[in-house]
Amino acid sequence: MKYLTLLTLLLFTLTMYSQTLKGSVSDSITKEKLAYANLVIKGKNSGTYSNEDGTYSFNLSKASINDTLVVSLIGYHHQRIALRHFLDTIEHKLNFQLLPKIESLVEVLILSKTKIYSNHKITLSTGNRKQVFPTSVPFGYETATLIKNQKQKKGKLVELYLKFRDSSSEIYKTYQTFYRIAFYNINDLGFPGELLYFESIIIKPEKETKNYKINLEDKAIPFTEKGIFVGIETIKPDHVEQKGLMYITTPSILHTHTKETLKYSRFRSNDWTKHARKSVTKKKLYAVPFIRIKVVYEKE
Repeated sequence: MKYLTLLTLLLFTLTMYSQTLKGSVSDSITKEKLAYANLVIKGKNSGTYSNEDGTYSFNLSKASINDTLVVSLIGYHHQRIALRHFLDTIEHKLNFQLLPKIESLVEVLILSKTKIYSNHKITLSTGNRKQVFPTSVPFGYETATLIKNQKQKKGKLVELYLKFRDSSSEIYKTYQTFYRIAFYNINDLGFPGELLYFESIIIKPEKETKNYKINLEDKAIPFTEKGIFVGIETIKPDHVEQKGLMYITTPSILHTHTKETLKYSRFRSNDWTKHARKSVTKKKLYAVPFIRIKVVYEKE
C-alpha cells in the first residue's frame, strides 16, 4: 500500500508539472488575433488549435529536444521553432505573429479580373450521391480529395456542396465539430500542392445539418487544367473539451465509393499520405468524401 501511494503521488506530480507552452497567434501586420491556427509537432500526431480569441495552450509532454513546432494558417507563411528551449521548466509563454501571403492573394485577384468566363455552370462530383455513408474523422485531420478536370480547360469554382449526417452514438463519446475548407493544385507527383485560395473558410454545421452549399462566385478560386484538390479539415470548437482518444465527431461528412483512390490525408500541417486502403464495405472500391462542385470555364 505504501508503494502504491508513492506511485500515485509520483504520477500526480508528473501530470501537474508537465511542460506547457501558452500564448497567442496573431497577424504580424494588423495584430489581429488568429482563430483556429494549427500548432503541431512536425512529423508527430501531437498538436492543437488556437482558440477563437487567438490564444492557445499546448502540452509538450510528447515532445523531445529534437522536435520542431510548426505554426500555420491558410493565407500565412508557416513559422517554425525548435522546442529544445521550452522543455526545461513547467510553463513557457510564447506569442506567434504570422506573416500574411499578401502578394499571392493580390496576384490571384488581379489575374481573375482579366479573364472572361462562360455563364454555363458544369457540375462535377466525386461519386454517386445515392450511395453515401457517414465517416467520422478525428480532430486535427485533413483529407484532400481530387476532382479531375475532364475537359482539361482552365476555369474557376463557383459552388461547393457537401452532405452531412448526425453520427451521435450511445457507445462512444460524441463531439460537435467544425470544418475548414481549402483548395489545392496538383503537384508533379499527383499530391496536393500549393494553395489556390488564401483565406480560411470555416463552416459550422449543426448536428441536424444534412446539406451544405458554399457560394464561391466571388472567391476567384481557379480550376486548373488537371483538376483540383478539395481539403476538409476537422476542427475542434472552443466549447468542446475532448476526453480520451475514442470518440466520434458529428455531423459527419458523407462519403461515397470510387474505383480509384482520390483521397490524401494528413495530421494538421504535416506531410500528405496517399489513402491506399480499400473500403470496409466494398472491398474493390475506395471510400472518399462526397463532394460536388460547380465550375465555369474560360471563354476561348
